[in-house]
Amino acid sequence: MIKITTIALTVAVLVSASAANADTFEDFEDGNFEGWTTTGTVAINSNKAIGNYSMRLKGGATAQRSFNADGSVTVQLAATSLETNNFCDVYVSEDGVNWGASLINLNKNQDNGTFSSATTTTNGGMTYIRYVQTGSAADYCYADGISIIDAGTPLPTAELSGNGSFGSVVIGESATKSFLISNAGNADLQISAINGVSAPFSLINNNCSNATVSPQQACSFDVSFAPTQAQTFNANMLIVNNDADISLPLVGTGASEVIEPPQPSGELHQFSGNGNLARSELSLAVLNGNSLNMMDFSHYSHGTSELNADSSNAAEPSNTFQGRLVLNNGNPTTMNFSERTSGRGQAGNYNSPDALPAFDFEFVQVGSHIIPKQRGLIVSGNIGAPDYQDWNYILEPGRVWNETSDNGYSRAAIPFALQENQANCTHTGIITFAFKDDGSITNAAVQIGGETCLYFQYDLWGLVDAQYVPANVAGATAIIADYEAEVASRIPTKAISELATDYPNANVNVANIASEQQSAPTTHGVYYQGVHYAATCSTRYGDYPFCEVMSLPSYSTAKTAVANFAFALLTQQDSAARNIMVSSNVSECQDNINGTDSIWSDVSVENALDMATGNYRLSSYEGDEGSTAVVNEFFLTFTHDDKIAHACERYIRKSAPNTHFSYHSSDTYIAGVAMDNYIQGDLFDKLVDEVYKPLKLSPVTYTTVRTEGSPNDPYWSHGMTWHADDMVKLALLINNNGVINGQQVLDPNIMDDMKLVGGDLGLETYGSESTYINGVWTYDMGQRSSALCPEGSWVPYMSGYGGIGIVMFPNGAVYYYVSDSGAFAFGGAEAELHKISNICGN
Repeated sequence: MIKITTIALTVAVLVSASAANADTFEDFEDGNFEGWTTTGTVAINSNKAIGNYSMRLKGGATAQRSFNADGSVTVQLAATSLETNNFCDVYVSEDGVNWGASLINLNKNQDNGTFSSATTTTNGGMTYIRYVQTGSAADYCYADGISIIDAGTPLPTAELSGNGSFGSVVIGESATKSFLISNAGNADLQISAINGVSAPFSLINNNCSNATVSPQQACSFDVSFAPTQAQTFNANMLIVNNDADISLPLVGTGASEVIEPPQPSGELHQFSGNGNLARSELSLAVLNGNSLNMMDFSHYSHGTSELNADSSNAAEPSNTFQGRLVLNNGNPTTMNFSERTSGRGQAGNYNSPDALPAFDFEFVQVGSHIIPKQRGLIVSGNIGAPDYQDWNYILEPGRVWNETSDNGYSRAAIPFALQENQANCTHTGIITFAFKDDGSITNAAVQIGGETCLYFQYDLWGLVDAQYVPANVAGATAIIADYEAEVASRIPTKAISELATDYPNANVNVANIASEQQSAPTTHGVYYQGVHYAATCSTRYGDYPFCEVMSLPSYSTAKTAVANFAFALLTQQDSAARNIMVSSNVSECQDNINGTDSIWSDVSVENALDMATGNYRLSSYEGDEGSTAVVNEFFLTFTHDDKIAHACERYIRKSAPNTHFSYHSSDTYIAGVAMDNYIQGDLFDKLVDEVYKPLKLSPVTYTTVRTEGSPNDPYWSHGMTWHADDMVKLALLINNNGVINGQQVLDPNIMDDMKLVGGDLGLETYGSESTYINGVWTYDMGQRSSALCPEGSWVPYMSGYGGIGIVMFPNGAVYYYVSDSGAFAFGGAEAELHKISNICGN
């Protein structure tokens, strides 16, 4: 059995090298918690303890330790001052990866300071214990009384790290992959031999054959692949040892030559500098070193933003990257990590928030542009068993250039994001490295230093071992052509400061635009008269150099641009679809739920999209959405069965359909499921093919968060990712009444409703100045305290969690903002754009 993992030393500190069959205790009576890996506020405490001392956690803290023992494991835990949604938990694991449910969970009703005890059994030589405090600085958890008794016979545990896939390698050249055999057990691992590595594969730098590996230590070896002819080669590597023998297939393909990519078209920018950049960080020596600090994102690029790339002194690259970029031999990597959340810490709620998922992806280069073969959301695995993955990748096109001080290497910068698995929280980063045509490469510098995520902020950084495997990439020509078309189809863009320059008589104060979101901005912009006026993209470490491809989470703007656009597409092609009912298309949603005779049979899909099913618990417009039941049973469940059970069964009939607004993301999910079942297919894929692609949206929009397992349903209510250019185009599609390239693609009646010209304003939400219809919020600008417009001047907009909005003003201007400010007002943009032309409409 192959177990790919990191050495336990990277996860937690070992207690000692004592024999595994000795009983192990941790009672903190030595007055310290040495050996525990902690986050947040952790201290020794004498107030609540079994003996004299215990370990106290508060403010979202975590503490974790690995013990070189197994057997009967007892843990004890107490709590004080817990409030609603505050908890103390302790977890026990055999491998430090698969934690399962908490062994003890204490809530506000169990916070009397009394220690609770629980016992479980571990095998395999190691025991990992993790304490998690979920709450504020005034909530306390106390750990004490840990024992591991009657451990079994010491045993070695062999684990192999490495990737046996070599991809394509040119005949006459070679590629090398590194492997690590680690001993995660508690007895010596004896490695007799490494067999089966037959030509054209060969063992080199072999430090493992006939080696003894002590517990929690490792040995390394490399495998070289040097093909002699154009064909695929296979071998089966077998590691013979005194645990269980490990086999790993080796595969590689000999290629006659690497096909050079074509030269870039005129749409792609080319550098014109001499390469003499003033570089103060990330020199070649630093990239080849072993330590890294957080820094301004400008050091990860060629010195300027992409919008101002003409002013860069970077030179066109002398090397071309085509093939695979592999980090840490294709294994997950534990990075430097610092939580930056304001308020209650969140890191303890994740499996391994500091882990960069496995990275092994193909890229092609054209001129000074490097393009990932795989675009959009790349799912790393399940959030729970068996994968326990916290993050998914989004990879975007970046740049390649030369600097005079890099000794013939070319530098690459790849913008990317880590998006929370089964959620929309998106963390922004860049990977940079230097390479040569022959496969030479430095370490990769990785930095995450910004996000759009109201509830969880962090920095993640470090140097990671990198491997460049030059090889032909299938479909390279099409990848390049598609990217050139993507860039060519972007709306002409200027800096937002030029809005004032282009309309000098309007006296526009650009600083007033998005002033409401300035406490935590990501980006914003204005579209007017064919020009996209874009602000910079903010991070904690300066402006993001690749703002055009920054991944921006949709959150609930997807309710408009996914679920309701899909409905408008469906009804344009099938007019009867506007009247389809929920219960006849969603088997889980039937009457006689919660003791109510009629709950779904009279509810249409459009009622669900309008948040007007008549089924709710609290009458306030968002009273249900933030409840603990909704969070735990809908947002924190990840299969279709769990989500649809909550969506269909949570609420009771209180009003007739289409008479009361009650905001439920679960209603949007029901609508999406009903539409999929109605067409007996995947309506999201149809939306991508027939709306997003003709609209020239970026490839990041071609994927969405979906439920785990089968059926693999889109979330519909959230889970999309946009670029700023996409946000403008989505708004323009509404302004253009659903017409794309002269063809009516979306139902014009539904689009009229979205534009508020169909005579139906929808249902009132939080007051007379706000309504909701077909996924679009509306606001009466005439009801502001200092109104610029007469009462009845309605403006439609899309809205997303945390401070995201896309506003479609009646004068043709589009304004978007993305932030973690929690603010949704847009009066600043309204006032400034009104100076250019009358914003009130009719």
